[in-house]
Amino acid sequence: MKTKLIYIMLLSTLFALDSLASHNLGRMVVISDTHLLSPELVTPGSAIDRADSGDTKMASMSDDIMASLTDSIIRLQPQVVLITGDLTYNGERASHERMRQYLDQMASHGIKPLVIPGNHDCNNPFSKRFEGDHTVPVATVTRDEFAQIYRDYGYGVDVERDTASLSYCCEPIEGLVVIGIDSNMDELNTLTSRGDKADTYCKGGHIKDETLQWIIGLAEKARAQGKHVIAMMHHHLVEHFDQQDRLLANYIVQDHDTIAQQFMQAGIHTIFTGHLHVTDAVSQFNAERTDSIVEVATGSAICYPFALRVIAVDQPRQEATVETRWLTATATCPDLREKGRQRIINSTPGMAAMLSGKAWDKLGGRMGQLKAMLEMNGGKVGLPSTPQQATQLVLRHMSEVLSRAMLAVVEGNEQEQDIEGIIGEVKQGIHAMIEEVAPDQADNLWDFFQAEVYPKFEPVVRSVLEDRNAVGTPNESHTDDLRLTLHL
Repeated sequence: MKTKLIYIMLLSTLFALDSLASHNLGRMVVISDTHLLSPELVTPGSAIDRADSGDTKMASMSDDIMASLTDSIIRLQPQVVLITGDLTYNGERASHERMRQYLDQMASHGIKPLVIPGNHDCNNPFSKRFEGDHTVPVATVTRDEFAQIYRDYGYGVDVERDTASLSYCCEPIEGLVVIGIDSNMDELNTLTSRGDKADTYCKGGHIKDETLQWIIGLAEKARAQGKHVIAMMHHHLVEHFDQQDRLLANYIVQDHDTIAQQFMQAGIHTIFTGHLHVTDAVSQFNAERTDSIVEVATGSAICYPFALRVIAVDQPRQEATVETRWLTATATCPDLREKGRQRIINSTPGMAAMLSGKAWDKLGGRMGQLKAMLEMNGGKVGLPSTPQQATQLVLRHMSEVLSRAMLAVVEGNEQEQDIEGIIGEVKQGIHAMIEEVAPDQADNLWDFFQAEVYPKFEPVVRSVLEDRNAVGTPNESHTDDLRLTLHL
């Protein structure tokens, strides 16, 4: 009886394995913005400390993090790993060669890594070595050199290459076509090390017309053959919050709305991206809401919360499920997440400087007029006279809530946070700032802010903090950032 039971169990296991094989399941991992800085380029000192200070990226730990990520990926045993650009800190050749070693390690375990360049990776004028208290320029890579280094990971003989860019197409899982899209503009960069008059750097994104037609043709061909198509790209294709293309234009490709519609029509319904260092997902629909494309952006591997995506592909069901996981520790840093979280908090002054700087650019020239107008109504007026003073004003009243908002955004699924509490604290901070700079007219100015100013910004604020898109329109949508099912 016992022997018979064992035979039944063995047969059941074999049938289950056969069923899984015939069901055509695939497993992928997606990471992004690894910003790897080769250890050979770092000698401890104030130079690397300055680079790390106030930055959310943990550059000095990037190699340690990549080593732990590689170990984690090998344990997960996916068939494919997608890396959506910014493989290196600033395009250093040594960092690319170091990344190649990690990809070789994955490949030795039967895993197929596929990469695409980010804006940091090629022709980077800021490629440098950190030597104690100083930095020294080092060699970056050309686009041809990038393709050569990663010839086994997207640029080899088993792929179809675009002649106009570093885009390519391959079929790493039978029936699943991956199109890697080069969205970079580094061909516009200039480098004094190559004889140019100045160092210039372009981090914006676009897709060349000829590349776009190449992508659409390949997608339509794959669909006609009954295959599924996914894409990966460094820059965003779909706005992750309302007015992103106006407020953060360098993070989304030019003419993105039109391209997204063309992708949908060609049968591309899923695209994986990076660049903005947020773990976020967003949907865009066609006019009739009969079709959509979902963009899954993965945050930087060397920034809190250290996300990676695990994708289970079920082709017969024409779907893929996304599960988000986080690296929590490395060999040398058991409290990685807490240290990374503190980096986000420490970056608040930089965020305040950016926000006040943008406001100063728009209002700075009118500060004198505003001061004169307020003084005409009598009372004390103490408006900041420099961008630095404006930054300090913001930090005095909004430092803590800005940190909370930043953490909510980078962690994903912002709507699960106390968003109304965050918005309320932001308003309290603005009210306190008004009271400080114009105490005798604070009530009137606050009423004006609430009635005339805030309503113009509220849709964007709600879009960012409530994780909604196209707020207040028929196409308003919300997509779970961390756990979602994709239609292939």
